[in-house]
Amino acid sequence: MNFGREEVFQPGEKFHGYIVERLLGNGGLGAVYLVRHELLDTLFALKVLFPSVASENDAYVKRFLREAKIATRIRHPNLVAVHDCGFDGPRGLYYLVMDYVKGGDLRQAIAFAGHFSPDRAVEVILQVASALEAAQKYHVVHRDIKPENIMIQPDGLVKLVDLGIAKSDDIKDSLNTTTESVFGTPSYVAPEQALDAAGVDTRADIYSLGVVLFEMIAGKPPFDGPNAPQIIAQTLSEDPFPDIRDFNPDVPPMLAVLIRRMCVKERERRIPDPETLLGEFAKLGYRLSRPESAEVHYAPAADAAPTVLSVKKMLDNLPEKANDTLSFQTDDEEVKAFIAGLKRKRARKRLAIAIASSALAALAILFLVWLFV
Repeated sequence: MNFGREEVFQPGEKFHGYIVERLLGNGGLGAVYLVRHELLDTLFALKVLFPSVASENDAYVKRFLREAKIATRIRHPNLVAVHDCGFDGPRGLYYLVMDYVKGGDLRQAIAFAGHFSPDRAVEVILQVASALEAAQKYHVVHRDIKPENIMIQPDGLVKLVDLGIAKSDDIKDSLNTTTESVFGTPSYVAPEQALDAAGVDTRADIYSLGVVLFEMIAGKPPFDGPNAPQIIAQTLSEDPFPDIRDFNPDVPPMLAVLIRRMCVKERERRIPDPETLLGEFAKLGYRLSRPESAEVHYAPAADAAPTVLSVKKMLDNLPEKANDTLSFQTDDEEVKAFIAGLKRKRARKRLAIAIASSALAALAILFLVWLFV
C-alpha cells in the first residue's frame, strides 16, 4: 500500500524539546529527521509515522511502537538505541527519538563499492551477529536483516536498526501470533519465514545474515528477480544455496563453506544461533573486537526502562485485535496467492510421498508372507 510522502517538519521547527535540523530519509510509511536537543545540544534521529498511515491501519502503529518497546529493553553497542517515544495529538503523529548514526547504510556502501573484500565483509557481519546474540538472549528475532537495516559509522562501528517486525516472546500481539503471516524482504527471508514468519526462530536471522554476507562479497544477492514471487520461488526450490565462489573465486574455501552453512535451506541443518556462528568465524581466524563498554543491558519489565513509560502508555491504548496486512511490506495479492499455491503444492507432495511409502510397505509385507508361507 502506497501512502505517498508527506512533509512533516521544516528545518528550524521545534518539536517536543528538539529543533529540526534536516530530513534524513523519507519513505512510504514515515520519515526520519536529524534533530538537536534544545538543552543538551546533542544530535538525535527523530523517526515519525505519517498520520495518514496511522489512521489507515492500526497494525502500522503497533509495528512502529513495538520497535521502541524492544529497543528500550536491550542495550548493545551494535543496536541503535531508542530514547523516547510518544504521540503528538495536534499533529496526529507517532514518533521515536533514536541514536543518530553518522555515515550511511550498507546498501549505500555496496552501491558505492560494488563489493567488499571477504575480510571487510566479515568484519561487518561479526558486529551484526553480536547484536543478534544480544537479542536472542531475550528471545527476540529480528526478521528483517538486510543491507538497508545495517548502518555503518565512519569509524567502522556497525548498528543494526528497525525492530519494527521483530518477534519477541515478551510482546504478544498480532505481529507475533498470527499464523502463516509473512514479514521480511523477499531476497533475504529464510525459506521457513517465507511460508510462516510467526513460527521462526533465530535461525531465520542467521540465514538472512548469510545472504547479506553473500551479497557484500559477490556484489549481488544469491536470489534475484523482477518480482517477489520469482525470488521466493528460488528461495523455496529444492536447489541448494549457491556457492559464493561461483561469483567470486577469491573467497577462501572454508569461508565459502561457512556461508553455505548459514544459508542451508533446511533450518535443522543450519547454524543454530549467533553464538555458535561467532565461534565458527573464530575457527577461521575472524574475531570480533569488543570495546570494554560493549555490555548488554536489559530491563525485564517495560516500566523499568527509564524512557519507555510513554511507549507503554501508547501500547496500552492500542486495540487488542489489529488486522495485520503486512506482506513483505506490501499488500500484493500476487505474492499472497503465490505463497498459498506453494503451500498447497508442498502439501500434495507430502501426501503423495506418504501414499507411496504406505504402498511400498504393504508390498514388502506381502512379499515376506509369500516368501515364508
